[in-house]
Amino acid sequence: MKKILISMALLLSVGTISGQVDKAALKMLQKEAKAQMAEAKKIDDAITAKINEKTATEAEILSECKKGQSLIRKAINGGGIDEKKLGEAYKIYADLAQFPNNIMLGNSQNSQPFDTAYFYSNLKVLTTALQGEIQNTKVVKGETGNENYLKGKRASLAQCVNFYLYAAQLSTESEKFDKAVEAFETTMNYATLYPEVADQLQYQVAPEQIPYYAFHAAHEGKLYDKMDALYEKAVQFKDNAEVTKQVMIESFRERGDTALWAKRVHEMTVKEPENNETYIQMLIAYYLKEDKAAGEGSNKMMQYVDEVLAKNPNILIAQYGKAYKYFESEQYDEALAAYKKCTELKSDYYDAWYQCGLCKYRQALALNAKVSTIKNQTEAKKTLEQTKALFGEAIPFFEKARECAPDEPMKWAFELRQCYTVTGQAAKAAEMDKLL
Repeated sequence: MKKILISMALLLSVGTISGQVDKAALKMLQKEAKAQMAEAKKIDDAITAKINEKTATEAEILSECKKGQSLIRKAINGGGIDEKKLGEAYKIYADLAQFPNNIMLGNSQNSQPFDTAYFYSNLKVLTTALQGEIQNTKVVKGETGNENYLKGKRASLAQCVNFYLYAAQLSTESEKFDKAVEAFETTMNYATLYPEVADQLQYQVAPEQIPYYAFHAAHEGKLYDKMDALYEKAVQFKDNAEVTKQVMIESFRERGDTALWAKRVHEMTVKEPENNETYIQMLIAYYLKEDKAAGEGSNKMMQYVDEVLAKNPNILIAQYGKAYKYFESEQYDEALAAYKKCTELKSDYYDAWYQCGLCKYRQALALNAKVSTIKNQTEAKKTLEQTKALFGEAIPFFEKARECAPDEPMKWAFELRQCYTVTGQAAKAAEMDKLL
């Protein structure tokens, strides 16, 4: 029991010493912060006086303000400034950021060079300082109060939203894409980051354009995670929505992820097939290749076009893809129905008309090959007549194809010659011969 009491006493003693150390450390922090704040204020007062007297050089202003910012930043971040003094500290901080900001904007307007990276870093200091001053300065009303002063500070903070937009543009031009995206995102989220001025913001561009610019800066910098996060907002800029979609989709190939590319194209085209026929065509080709590699039984392409056509049966390229798949698997009746649907959607579609004829033509060839194997003469004769009939049924489709491409007989004259020959139309067959 005695030993336990001694241990408790030791613990109490350590706690007391620790408390004393903490108080001493806090006192030291406060002393350092007070000295840093005083030195920063001295720099601020001196440079302000020189600016008012127009005796300060640009280099001197930038140098002194950087020095003063460093001091006041240490004082604020160190935690040693009395809460009642925070407003004053942030005011000094804001002054020391405002002067460089004004200089660099002036250089920009006069087409003079300036440090664009420093413009952005200083801008972040400026908005942090202005917000800190507004938050930590008690409002005093009346003629001798600070209401108008703080109103001016809020106006300055609101104005900075367009400076971030400018910083983003400068960073993009200098290919510092990570900084560009960061600045664009600050502009986009300004009302949330700086709620004190949310109702005062006036953007120099339409707000929906900002995520669009941010998205494309992220793409140029290959910042794919940022692209993914920005896409849904970027595509809301309707004027260039199609470009944004294309860049997003193609970025998956840039990343070397064709499976994800196919997944995203699939989602996009099934959701909105009307505006994505080019991508539907690309994905049909992709799935055809996959089906071929996987072998018999794989039918991804047909499943995909069925999804598209379920959403909109009038998507021409999907109908054509469906017809092609049927034709490839020698399901000629089904292929013919799908190709006919294509001609309903596009009356001058040469390929669809030609393929309609080819469905009948291939059926006729397949049936003709069986004639010599049939021993029963009656049955053989009947099959031959069926063959001739199929060749005859092919003629109107090939003639429609001819109407679509009248100056290109190599596309349709051979099949027409064969059909006319088999069906006993010698004069028309001879006409085709001349064209060939």
